[in-house]
Amino acid sequence: MRISTQQIFERGLRQIQDVTQQQQKTQLQLSTGKKVLTPADDPVASTRILELNQELVLNKQYQRNIDLADGRLKLQDSTLGGINDVTQRIRELAVSAGNGSFNFDDLGSIADEVEERLEQLAGLLNSQDANGEYLFSGFQGETEPFVRNVSGAYEYQGDEGRRLVQIDASVSIATTENGKRIFQDVKSESNTFYTKASASNTAMPPAQISAGQIADQEVYDAFYPEDMTIVFNSPSDFTITETSTGRAILSNVAYQSNTPITVNGVQFDITGDPATGDSFSINSSAKQGLLTTVEKFIYTLRNFSATETDRDVFEQGIADTIANLDNAETSILATRGQVGARLNTIETTNEQLKDVEVLTQDFLTGLESVDYAEAVSLLSLQQFTLEAAYSSFAQITSLNLFDRL
Repeated sequence: MRISTQQIFERGLRQIQDVTQQQQKTQLQLSTGKKVLTPADDPVASTRILELNQELVLNKQYQRNIDLADGRLKLQDSTLGGINDVTQRIRELAVSAGNGSFNFDDLGSIADEVEERLEQLAGLLNSQDANGEYLFSGFQGETEPFVRNVSGAYEYQGDEGRRLVQIDASVSIATTENGKRIFQDVKSESNTFYTKASASNTAMPPAQISAGQIADQEVYDAFYPEDMTIVFNSPSDFTITETSTGRAILSNVAYQSNTPITVNGVQFDITGDPATGDSFSINSSAKQGLLTTVEKFIYTLRNFSATETDRDVFEQGIADTIANLDNAETSILATRGQVGARLNTIETTNEQLKDVEVLTQDFLTGLESVDYAEAVSLLSLQQFTLEAAYSSFAQITSLNLFDRL
């Protein structure tokens, strides 16, 4: 077999190039600290490295979610604690108001503080996080949950959702609560009602209806769960009907602003100058929101009368206030317990994620990190091989047949 001069040159050059390429790869491994530079270096290890890197990225995202959830839940817990403190103070005022020696002026002073506490309570219920989202509005984070309606009573404007955050592959945790569940859907101690002005009323400024109170529980229980509708036939008189049937309960009643109206065991008053056709509703309910309880308490204090009958109504109103505040406090404390349980879950999950991160990182390091001692030794060997290749190539290419003649 003949070996041409060109073949000798090509083979020598290819050998030098191969060794040089290997040396460059080793140098790159030393500079990057990584053993597997391309999938071709080790397809199995390369695939596993990719999977582990993805797991680490996901782990970091879970930890960021945990930080977000932890901050939200701690803020909720703190806010609920503040709400509970205010609720307890209002309860103390209710107990104090039950002192039979207090007169109208004394109760008026208590009502003044309760009104301040009501504003404080509403502010806490409308608390926002660092991003400006409301804590207790469900999914409607940008909607203020408790807003005064045309009658000056607070109404819930959020929804019943709870926002969840995934903190592990199989663990999602609620980071918000809706105010309806905590503060609105509170079981009332007895059958109760709430008042509301129709949104279609045309009087300007709008006439308002008070929160009212139960004047005779037995009479109201006999009527419950029916609702009532008050319609103004003219600015000077109104008719009260049973909402479901339209049956007239009171007809053509002379209207006088801010004068108590008693019907079917409930008492309320309307203030302002209603227009013809304006309507108001008395809606039965087995639940009573925290803010509504405080509003009714204020109404009871402001409408105290020293007569025997009115004092009985007053004492019953105070007893109902205390019982309903206790029910609201139970709801608040139950929610704080749930928030605390979620914080515990977050803490244990975060510890697990950090442990997994360390183990994953160690395993990843074992797969992709270069052994510097081995790589340096290999680089020295490759340098020696390259120098030998250069030397042999020079000697082989210098051979000449005429040297043997």
